[in-house]
Amino acid sequence: MKKFDKKELLGSIRMPAIDWNMNFFGGHQQTIKKNWHYPSERHLAFETFYIISGSIVVDVFDNKIYLNSGDIMILSPNVWHETVSLAETTYFNFHFNLDDDRFVKNLMTHTILSFPVGSIKNTELVNSIEGLRLLLNKNMEYSFVEELTIQKNLLEFLVKIFFYESSDNKFGDSSQLKIASSLAFQIQTQLKNQIHAYFNEDFATVKTFKKISINTIYQELKISPSYGGSIFKNIYGYSPRQYLTNLKISQSKRLLKLPDVSVSNISNALGYNDSAHFTRQFKRWTNETPLQFRKKENKLDS
Repeated sequence: MKKFDKKELLGSIRMPAIDWNMNFFGGHQQTIKKNWHYPSERHLAFETFYIISGSIVVDVFDNKIYLNSGDIMILSPNVWHETVSLAETTYFNFHFNLDDDRFVKNLMTHTILSFPVGSIKNTELVNSIEGLRLLLNKNMEYSFVEELTIQKNLLEFLVKIFFYESSDNKFGDSSQLKIASSLAFQIQTQLKNQIHAYFNEDFATVKTFKKISINTIYQELKISPSYGGSIFKNIYGYSPRQYLTNLKISQSKRLLKLPDVSVSNISNALGYNDSAHFTRQFKRWTNETPLQFRKKENKLDS
């Protein structure tokens, strides 16, 4: 980190500028009967399973992962999984994301993180998860202070899992998992950096910023597009370009919720040559224009 340039601040000790987007969603607790089944699904965020009582089996990469009372498991984004209960079970589940390269890369290296009951790390994580569970409200109405407390507990949870150390992944073909997760990480990182560059640099010179290129990522990973695309689709169920499209949809919705950011700037940040092209694409994705989406979101917030 560079020192301050101003002479008045020479010799001062700086703290980092932190510009993260942290997401927490889908948090819920449920009691399910034996043989309850949730069909195969995947998410654009990390997913946490915490078994309070009972047991389930999660089918991931043709492997059956058994989770019993007290066990915790975390799945990386875009991992197909199917769940069946083996007994009457109460579980707590939530999704999260933190768009920091260091965090995402560290977790996605493992793909599946397992913390069995009785392990030291499990005990540490349970404390944070229980802090989240205590905030469950049957009325499902949460104050601003309660939402801040949720973020506080989530941050404690993220700090603990960041230092997770794992043996080699035992699920599926580890070499293919590594390639697929590396591709996903690079696509996610480059899109985030592209958006960050646009909104944090001089708009007069922003045309020179580097746009995301999946072909360049293939070259950096020293794999062919056909091989990389085939592995990615085998692991995640769709192509790297479709994954990029999903990320763009998510980012465009997030940016449209910011009232002071124009559709034109969102279009440029996502790498489109003009806002008309972005508008057509957004309508194809969501069946509504960016302005219609923004208007609807504003009504929901009012």
